[in-house]
Amino acid sequence: MNICSKVLFMLFLTVNIFAEYKFPIKNPYIATIVGSSKIMTEGIPDKVPTKDFKILLERSNKVPPNMWFDKGFNFSLSKQKGKAPLIFVLSGTGSAYNSIRTKNFQRIFYNAGYHVLTVTSVFNSNFILNVSNSRVPGVLIQDGLDLYNVMGDMLDKVKKEEKLEVEDIYLMGYSMGATHSAVLSYLDSQGKDFNFKRVYMVNPSINLYYSATVLDDMLYKNIKNKGEIVDIIDEVMEVVKKSISPSDLQITEEGIYSIFEKQELSNKEMETLIGLAFNLTSIDLNYIVDQINGTHVYSSTSPEKFSNMYPYFKGINFASFSDYLNNLAYPYYMKILGGDLTFNDMLKYGDLRIIKNYLEKENKIVAVTNEDDFILSNKDRTFIKTVFKDRSLIYPDGGHCGNMFYQTNVDKMLEFLQKGVFNNEL
Repeated sequence: MNICSKVLFMLFLTVNIFAEYKFPIKNPYIATIVGSSKIMTEGIPDKVPTKDFKILLERSNKVPPNMWFDKGFNFSLSKQKGKAPLIFVLSGTGSAYNSIRTKNFQRIFYNAGYHVLTVTSVFNSNFILNVSNSRVPGVLIQDGLDLYNVMGDMLDKVKKEEKLEVEDIYLMGYSMGATHSAVLSYLDSQGKDFNFKRVYMVNPSINLYYSATVLDDMLYKNIKNKGEIVDIIDEVMEVVKKSISPSDLQITEEGIYSIFEKQELSNKEMETLIGLAFNLTSIDLNYIVDQINGTHVYSSTSPEKFSNMYPYFKGINFASFSDYLNNLAYPYYMKILGGDLTFNDMLKYGDLRIIKNYLEKENKIVAVTNEDDFILSNKDRTFIKTVFKDRSLIYPDGGHCGNMFYQTNVDKMLEFLQKGVFNNEL
């Protein structure tokens, strides 16, 4: 080997060493449970100035008596001093505006100089009760229109009440919030209410039904019958008693993950835990949609303000997202769109492929995900690669949202949003 060849060889090695993705968690389940709520980025403050707001909309007056606490759509603002760019952060499936992950992004973006508005998921009860026009979420364009309109209300409110001075407006979302970010960008390309300068998608679902089915199966394939879910919940509560006060537990995906992040669990146990966390969102979704639409699939009556809720949740019997689609969404949309609508027809409305042509041409959108993100099919990964091309990056590790607060990921996200430059190389 001559001297030139040796130099080129050493340069090759150096480039590949630095190109190595060094996210420390290789197991996708561990990454999802341990990493999805942990900031692994230097210099991010523990707290940022945050103010909560509530908007009373027309639908807020129709909130059922037993859900009085959910009256009004809630959101938060972290405000910079003076004029600054603003970014909307869209929460993941079922998560609220003040969930751990959404607040983590709020801290990151505030630290980077943005005003930050945090937005609750369309699958959260607060959104369904106060904002959703269909009251049966799952159709991307309809849910996107609801989001688009209420985000306009949010911005108007803080501009008026907080004298917020805004430069350009940006948008990012994670998980299902990432999916909706793409839809909102499409709607804004026509509505022009926000003129989003750049949009960043983190671990999006491409096909809602596929992603939800995978998460459903992570629980159901590991149990013999639904009766075993009670045993699993009892085991969770036993761990709670040994680690924290039950009164401090948030019965959410993030709350459950925080309890078990230091437990040594098998892959099967971690799958079951991830599936259980998702099932809690599905239970809530089935209950809320059934009650406010008066379909009485799970109960023949509606509760009063101080009714005992046990019989109602017993009737839900740990209903899955698939149950929601089959028992509530499909009958509703078949009635609205016509009796010829097949179940598979409905599912197409929950797939990002419906705006494929727009996503192929829109250079201001970037999508990042992970090779081992279990909510994606191989076809979904191919969709991301072929549609977004050099505006996409598939990291080798990270599970579902497990690496989104890792230094490399955050640096790439901020560089694109701030400079319009996306480095899609590891």
